[in-house]
Amino acid sequence: MKNEKKLGENLFFSAEEIIPAFLLILCAFLKTLAVAVTDAGTMLFYLSRSQDYLIQVPVAAAVLLMIVWGVLAAVKEKSPYVPACLMFVAAGVSVLFCAGSFFAESRVYGWAFLVWKFGFFVLTEVAFWMAAFRFGVFGGRSRLLYFVLSATVAGWFSGGILVLAFAEYSVRMVCFAAVATCFAACILKFLADNGSVPILNRFTFDKQKIKRQGNDSLQRKLLLLFYIVSGLIAFATGMYILQFLINMAVFNSLGDEETFSDSACLLGSAYMAAAFLSLPFLLIRRIGKRLGLLIGLYLFPVLLALLCLDAYPPLLSMLSVQTLFILSLFVKEAALQTVPWAVSLRTGYRSAVLRKSVIEPVALILSGVCFKLVTDVFEAEIKYVNATLAVILLLSVAALKRTYLTLVLNLLNAHLWRGGRLLLAGKKIRGWLKENLESEDSQNVLYALRVVEESENELFPQYLKRALHHPDKDVRLYALAKIEELNIAGLLPEVIASVHDDDPAIRKTAVCVMCFLGGKEEREKAQALIDDPAVREGALAGLLAAGREGVFTAIKCTADLSVSPNREDRLIAARVLGDAGNTAFYQPLTALLADYDPDVCRAALIAAGKLKTPSLLPAVLETFRFPDLRENASETLLQFKETAFDHIGAVLISDDYPVQFRIMLVKLAARVASPAAEQFLFDHIRIEDRRIRFNILEALFRAGYKAAGKDSNVIRLCLYDDMEKAANILTALDALEQNGQTELSPSLDLLKDALNKEVNFIKERVLLLLSLFYPSKALARFLNGYRTDADEDAVTLINKFPADELKTLCLALFENKTVQQRLAVLRPQFYPPVLTLNGYVRDILETPEGQITDWTRICAAYTAGNANSVEFVNALTVLSADPDPIVRETAVWAIGRILPREEAARLIYRNLNDSRVCVARMARFIMDGSGQMSF
Repeated sequence: MKNEKKLGENLFFSAEEIIPAFLLILCAFLKTLAVAVTDAGTMLFYLSRSQDYLIQVPVAAAVLLMIVWGVLAAVKEKSPYVPACLMFVAAGVSVLFCAGSFFAESRVYGWAFLVWKFGFFVLTEVAFWMAAFRFGVFGGRSRLLYFVLSATVAGWFSGGILVLAFAEYSVRMVCFAAVATCFAACILKFLADNGSVPILNRFTFDKQKIKRQGNDSLQRKLLLLFYIVSGLIAFATGMYILQFLINMAVFNSLGDEETFSDSACLLGSAYMAAAFLSLPFLLIRRIGKRLGLLIGLYLFPVLLALLCLDAYPPLLSMLSVQTLFILSLFVKEAALQTVPWAVSLRTGYRSAVLRKSVIEPVALILSGVCFKLVTDVFEAEIKYVNATLAVILLLSVAALKRTYLTLVLNLLNAHLWRGGRLLLAGKKIRGWLKENLESEDSQNVLYALRVVEESENELFPQYLKRALHHPDKDVRLYALAKIEELNIAGLLPEVIASVHDDDPAIRKTAVCVMCFLGGKEEREKAQALIDDPAVREGALAGLLAAGREGVFTAIKCTADLSVSPNREDRLIAARVLGDAGNTAFYQPLTALLADYDPDVCRAALIAAGKLKTPSLLPAVLETFRFPDLRENASETLLQFKETAFDHIGAVLISDDYPVQFRIMLVKLAARVASPAAEQFLFDHIRIEDRRIRFNILEALFRAGYKAAGKDSNVIRLCLYDDMEKAANILTALDALEQNGQTELSPSLDLLKDALNKEVNFIKERVLLLLSLFYPSKALARFLNGYRTDADEDAVTLINKFPADELKTLCLALFENKTVQQRLAVLRPQFYPPVLTLNGYVRDILETPEGQITDWTRICAAYTAGNANSVEFVNALTVLSADPDPIVRETAVWAIGRILPREEAARLIYRNLNDSRVCVARMARFIMDGSGQMSF
């Protein structure tokens, strides 16, 4: 019987991926359509309004590009709406130009309108590719990149049709382009609002991650040639633009309106022809062959050579060179963006900024100057300049290509390639690839495969297919993992063949990948393998990941394994749930996270970090109670990122958890390093516990947080709170200093020293709060090396802040003044309580845990014991149950000093069985004298 397959059978699409991809493709089409129409519309408007100021076009365009690229280089991704905003700006400026065209009659206006097309092109292109980069079109999404490029081709073709249809409406064409750009901007905004799942986190480069590889002579030579070639190409571009505009102006001056219509037909036909000629390149890319991008740079010498020929009719000649020019521009960008990455990622980024903002604009200016000198001053023919430039450019491109290939080969041989797109062109590089991919050393093969993957080479699936047959199992495992990650369904037969591999790990992974890539038949095969111990784990993980045929059998088996008395079974269940990555089947992990075996808990934590299901967070947080699991629990919690903040916040404000644990959670939240993490920390900035609050302030300071709006009022309130606490402590210090009881002097000296340290702690908190209120580099440097004896430097920094009541209060705390002088400034604002000496000591004893240090409460308890007053007994009884053992021990001692033995025994009998030996010993000594005296 012949096997039949219905159209669409076993095809499943995720709206989460399809809809954003479709919108990105539509945005590419609208963006390219707008660029083509704006290019033609501004040129036709210039030809109809004015034909003066031709030489000034490249000069003004260069100045505009310097400004635009300088602004773009300074743009940071503080908001995901940056690409949409750039497109809105481009559309808005175009609309303003169109509106002004109805009022401005000056010839300069037509020239300025023509120059604007350069800025429009840069803003729209940068905005789109920023968004496309965030969507991962350069990170394993080769099909999406192919469709985006196809949409770009369609945009040029459609733009050509519009130019042909509306040749006489140049201004309206630009208005239409602005509307299309607005639609594209709305798409990017919609993607930023609703496309958080497929969007990558960043598209800029972290300076800590992109390090230079050195600066040897070969690298310097490559960069020098890169700048020379890019400058020559920009120079050639400027020369071509001037010649093309002059030819168009001459062509228009020879006829009437019909001739002007022919100019529009010329432009529209050029766009359509360029789009048509680019199709073979896309098809070649699609079928898996590769052309070296550096070869495309040779199109510019060819273009310059065509400009030297006068054999063609004017219209046909202009059409051919304009078509070649459009193709050359796009090939040029692809090549020049790739070359500097051979040095390092950071060098590539910097060289691209320098090329766009300085070298190419300067070359455009020089092209205008050269054109003016040749045509007006020397009255020579420009074709001789074109011929000379073509030869120089040809030699420069050849030298650049040779240097690039040599440098890349040296880096590859030394295993110094650090990532980035690589042009796998040249016989030597292809030979290196072949040699390493066929090597018996697994490290060489894996290194070569990573190079090919990062180069986004279309032959990567074929190399993975070959790697599945490598004798080393690490290579085969890597290939299987990449096939699953990239969803390469074409390699399913090879994956099925790997199910019968001799290595158990390969068989297990192959079964899992087979379920993920295959259809109903493959999953039925995997279901039959569940009873095989060698591949059970892979079969269960694959069936759960696919979530289709056999999933109920897999989840039942996994649930049975999770409650099995056999430790190995529970470990398998934890690994299966993590490897499957199906968040719908997280429930067994809740029990596994509370397993008595630490290895099972550790495996469950790893699985929870892969699933990142919020329902698992309470169980993950409970594992922090076990010291040997805290490191794994911390790594797991970091995987949840912002999702865990609600649960972390509930723990931070709860007294049921140890303060050390809550401080650890604050530090983990700070490690997320995102605006949401900073806001989460700031929302808890007024937490009661001094220790937690200090760590929150320090984390915000390290993150460079700056309060604004309502947040500034919160900082101000926090500062007033700390200043009020300082006023209360200074009032107590003043009372202690005026005490004349000599028998209490030793204990009072200890208490005064502790209170002075409390003031120092408040000073540091005040400085941290000021760093969030008035951030400065000087204050940051001071806090990084903070010393309690550097009050003079702190006063100097605070004096630079704007004068207000808060500044006066802060200065009173840091200036070299006596306690009474400080209180003279602070007391009228906060009205600290006026108490007796014993009243201040009792107030310190009754301060809740966390608002002052344990040492201060110990000194207060010691002072209370020496004072021998019954008014301290109630406060000391509370301290006898304090979490800190030394506080408990001192409180028990003080109760024994104040009360008779019988009364003291009634209050401290529970301390006889204290978990800490020192406390229990002190309680026994107070009750019957059998313990050992500590004071």
